[in-house]
Parts: sequence; structure tokens; C-alpha cells
Amino acid sequence: MSKFGMRRIVWGILFTGAMLATGALAPRTDAQAPVRGTITGTVTADKGKVIGVRVAAHNIDYRLWYTVFTKNGHYTVPQALPGKYEVMVKEPNFASPTVSVQLGPGDSKTADVAVTEQPDLTPRGITGTMGPQTDRGGPKRNIVFVNSFDEVYPPGPGREMVKALCTGCHSDNLTAYHYTREQFLRGVKRMAETSTPSFNNVQALGRTPLSDKQKEIIADYLFTNFGPGKPDIGIRVDPLAVDEEVASKAIYVSYDLPPEAKNVTTTGVLPGTNMIDGQYDFMPGLKQGTLQAATISPLDGTIWFSSRGSNSILGLTPNELDPAKRWKNFVIKGDPWVAVSGMASDSKGRVYWSELRGGMLGELDPKTGKEIRHVIPQKGVGVGLIVDKDDNVDFTLIWGAMFGRLDAKTREIHTYPTPTPDNGVYGLAVDPLGNMWSAGWQKGTINKWDAETGSVVEYPVPESWGQMRRIGVDSKGVVWASAHHIGTLVRLDPATGKMTDFKIPVAGANAYESWPDKYDNIWTADQTHSSIIKLDPKTGKWTFYPMPQNRQSVPKMEIDANNTLWFGTRGLDLTVAVHFYPNGYTADQRPIP
Repeated sequence: MSKFGMRRIVWGILFTGAMLATGALAPRTDAQAPVRGTITGTVTADKGKVIGVRVAAHNIDYRLWYTVFTKNGHYTVPQALPGKYEVMVKEPNFASPTVSVQLGPGDSKTADVAVTEQPDLTPRGITGTMGPQTDRGGPKRNIVFVNSFDEVYPPGPGREMVKALCTGCHSDNLTAYHYTREQFLRGVKRMAETSTPSFNNVQALGRTPLSDKQKEIIADYLFTNFGPGKPDIGIRVDPLAVDEEVASKAIYVSYDLPPEAKNVTTTGVLPGTNMIDGQYDFMPGLKQGTLQAATISPLDGTIWFSSRGSNSILGLTPNELDPAKRWKNFVIKGDPWVAVSGMASDSKGRVYWSELRGGMLGELDPKTGKEIRHVIPQKGVGVGLIVDKDDNVDFTLIWGAMFGRLDAKTREIHTYPTPTPDNGVYGLAVDPLGNMWSAGWQKGTINKWDAETGSVVEYPVPESWGQMRRIGVDSKGVVWASAHHIGTLVRLDPATGKMTDFKIPVAGANAYESWPDKYDNIWTADQTHSSIIKLDPKTGKWTFYPMPQNRQSVPKMEIDANNTLWFGTRGLDLTVAVHFYPNGYTADQRPIP
């Protein structure tokens, strides 16, 4: 069970009892699964230091990856399934050979890896949001580094309107366009009058009244500070030192996708433009291999992923040894590519998804394969999705700025707009009282839909500059939100309205998630530093876990009943489903499959 608000409290006992009774979630016994073995070795480098280096061991037979980290140059892959392995180091600053290992049942094999230092050519976004802007590797540009968004956007007429209307979507990207005043003005008009840069099904500022004079003031500000010849401006990024003591305990088990989960092929150019002139395809990066979100079925423990690249819903049976039987792939019908996003599942085993491009709410019955794409009364771009204790399907529209609910009994959809126009409603959680909570992406707020009144209340987050992304509610009903591009987790006490900021203690960090585990630790992901991060609110301690792949984006994670984490892969060549054991294998967190 992974929804740690009311869903965890209500379903926890029922779910655990039912699954133990049926054996659906029982781990395989030694008689059912092959005897496991161990792979150990050392990593040496011709230059540079070997500190917390990630080592990936790919089981070719079972189509699984084990990723571990070195300590003092040594690594161990414990309780590995037998089979043929390819072992390699996966670090951007090292070139690694592939070492073949044949691991038999109960074997202990050694695989030493000697790497050579190489330039790190991985493009590194200044704050994780600037696209082509890089500090090393990739195209070189005239970039000025600063410490905060107050320095990115200097004082002047129009600054407050840019903060209120623009940076929620564009972050610090506006500093990199270097357009003429006329081009900036045309872009502002497009945002307010026609459609968004990449999604033609709704306007970014469709409900926000802007006079011609206000549009000109915004364009003047952007041209004055970021016009032709001006430097790009980005937030300074400090490197994150790997804590070998922490990293060497962690284990990531990644599942290769089934062969049929291929990226969709589209013909021509899908509708969409860049900010000004319409020069590129409909967000082509979104069509790459992407497992966007995960949900854990409370009925049978299936891990469901929204597979954006294959335009499908993928169901993983995690303890299935046979790769051919491990996955179920349900292609979304009626649209060649919907840009599937959020995921949720109900007590009857039905699976739901939201759509960025399609603008509908999807429903799948895995038993029959029947799909329904519910038409939402309001146009918008769907992101957040959750099923509450009563099996209502709650969702958010980021452009469209609304909470929504598919009523479990009537099967009718109702929507609830935010008081502030165009306050893009992003991630979603439900508290023990049935209130919906979400992050106001465009305007920088935490939003509450009140279950008693049906009204929406907004709590401004003054320092956010927009881009509030994910939301979570802990077991005590305390609300947590991620202020993405300032690298801060925000704690909101609903009883008092008091907010407390927890700043990630490394410059340039991004906070994507804010998901509580069963001990009320808060988990987030930082693509800039390729880290999964845990905050212990009681002590204020931050723990950093390097991800299994460099520059990995984790927009939405799920936490299992045993406090391990599930998430997908976005924007990388190797697209896999990932099961993360922060403390390695334990008596309560056994290896599966």
C-alpha cells in the first residue's frame, strides 16, 4: 500500500490480511526460486578517485539489473539470481569495459572492473530546467551563475508580473531566449490569447485578464534584461559528494521492459510550437522511452506504470521470474499518442491514467482489457491522479487549473477551479478527512479542495517563483509540497496554516517529489545531482542516495508497504522499472523476484 494518508490507514489492515491469506504478495520460497549467488569485485581507475562508483550487473537471462555502489573501491551484488551477467561501471567520467560472469546457483563470483577516466560530456542543466544551457559538455554559451531567482530576475517594471505569470512554467529559461522586443511581445500574446508552447488543447493564461499595456510591460522587461547580446543566467550548481557509507548499502533492482513496449512512431509534426516561432516538434523528448508514474494495486500488488513512449499502460508482476510473463502491456486506444502521465488504482483492481496531450481521464479493467477514456468537462492537461478511500478518482488539470473527481458511485466527473486564474494544479494527495491537496505550479501555491464545502483554498508560497510540483500528506495529516526549482520542501500545518521550509543543503538542487513513507520521512528526487533524497523532519537530517543512472529524472515515486520505493525512468537511453532498497536487503525487505 503506497498512499500514506487516509488510504494507508484504511486499506493497510485489509490489504495486508487479504494478500497474506491468498498468498498473492507472499515472497517466493527457496523451493520456488533458484538459489541465489553473489558477485563481488573491485573497481580501479587509471586516473581519478573511485568513490561511491555505481556498478551495474545485468542478468541477461532474467532481464534484470542490479545496481550497487563501491565502498573503498569494492562492491557486492548480494542475493543475485543465477544466470549470465554483464557487469560494468556506469559513471559519466569513466569509460568501462563489460565483464562477463556466469553465476551458478549458490556461486560467489568475482568481477573486477578497470575503468579509464574520460571527459564527462553529459549535458548538465544549470538548474535542471534550462534545456540546452550547459556548464560543461554540449554547446558553450555565455552563462552567468547566480545564487537565487532574485538574482536571475533583477528588479524593474514588469518583474512582479513575470514572477506571477511566467516563471511557474518557464523557470529560468526566459534568460536564454535573447529575442527582440517584438518577438517577446508575440510570445506573451500567444501565452495569453491562443495556446501554450507545446499543448494546443488549452491556453497557459486563458483565464488571466491581461491588458495590452501589461503585455507590453512584460515584453519590455524581458527584452531589457534578456534580449540579444545578453548572457544566459542560471542558478549555481555545487557538486554533491557521495557518502559511500550510505550508497554502498543501497540496492536498485531494475526490470527491462517487454519487447512490445517500443517507442511510438509518429508521422509528420504533431501540433505544438516553441515559445515564439513554432520551430520544433510537439515536445519530442516526451515521446522517448518514459515510465512516467507508478501505482501499486491494492488488489493484487501489481505495479502499474504509465508508459509514455509506447502510449500504453504497463503492469509488472514483480515476483515473476519469467521475463515473458512478467509484464502486461495495454496500448491506449483511440489516439496514437496521448502523453500519458499520472497513475492510480482502486480497490477493485481498476487502473486509471491522466493525459497531457489527450486531455482525458483513462480507465482500464485489466481482467477484461476494457478501456474507457472519460471526457473531462473542462479542457486541460491532466497530471496528478489518486484514488481515495471511497474509490473516487481524483485528478488535477495543470493547464485548466482545476481539481477534478470521478465519483465512484455515479461515475460522473465534477471539476473545481482555483480562485487564482490559471494556477496550474499539479501533483495530488488526499488527507485523512478526504480533502484534496495539490501544488499550484504556475502561481506558486499549495491548494486545498475542501471536502465539506467543495471550495478551493490557496496558500501562497512566497519564495517559490512558481513550479510547485508534487504534494504529499503524512499520517498526521500534515501537508508536504516540493518547490521544485528552489530545491525546497515545504511543510504546511493545515490546522494553523503555518509553513516551514526545508531547503535541500546543496546548491542548485531541485525537489520534484514530496512523498511521505510509513515513518513520515519525506522522499524527493533531484535530477540535477542524480539523487533520491530522504528528509527526516524530526531531526532535519537529509540523506542522499545516488540514482542507478546519471541524470535520471524521477517525477513520481510510490512507496511500498515494506518502505521500499518504486519509480520509472524518464529521458534516458535505458528505460526500466526500478525497485529501490535504501538499506539493502533485510528481513522485512527481501529481494524479489
